[in-house]
Amino acid sequence: MKKYLKVTQDLMREFEQVEVIHIPRGFNEKADALSKLAAVAFDHLAKEVKVETLKQPSVTKVSVIQVGTHEDSWMTPLIDYLQEGKVPESKEEERKLRVKALQYEMVEGGLYRKSYLGPSLKCIDEGEVECVVRDIHEGICGMHMGAKMVVARALTAGYYCPAMFLTAVKEIHKCDHCQIHAPVGRKSKSSLYQ
Repeated sequence: MKKYLKVTQDLMREFEQVEVIHIPRGFNEKADALSKLAAVAFDHLAKEVKVETLKQPSVTKVSVIQVGTHEDSWMTPLIDYLQEGKVPESKEEERKLRVKALQYEMVEGGLYRKSYLGPSLKCIDEGEVECVVRDIHEGICGMHMGAKMVVARALTAGYYCPAMFLTAVKEIHKCDHCQIHAPVGRKSKSSLYQ
């Protein structure tokens, strides 16, 4: 949707005057009918209704922001293998790398993990994971949720790192708000009867 918004904003700049009016859902019956058409099969429609099915999106430009990493990270062997074909000297390590590399792809110089159910996930290093986890956990709409939910939101946002869960646990333990409101254990740590 961001791509369509950008195209719309670019088109709006070409006009001298543009007015955007919010129409309440109750008064927008045509758009409501169109949205329902997209969710159902077209076989039952009368012949006078013309429906055009788009085979590809209207916006095809892919925008990728590449963040360079200078030190070695968990991604370095994968990037070296995918770009230049470099493999480790050990046969076992080479086999592991070849199998692992099947899950990744290079897109415009960036490493992405292939995803079955959605778009590819941008691979980030440990330093960037801390920022992503902190933004999701404490951000504008931060709900101070647990590590599993933070990782799920990060994956939904399109980021991937194998150490994301452990980083999320560490960041949540650092969060003062979460520590103040954490459940307090009432059970004694040692036996009271001796």
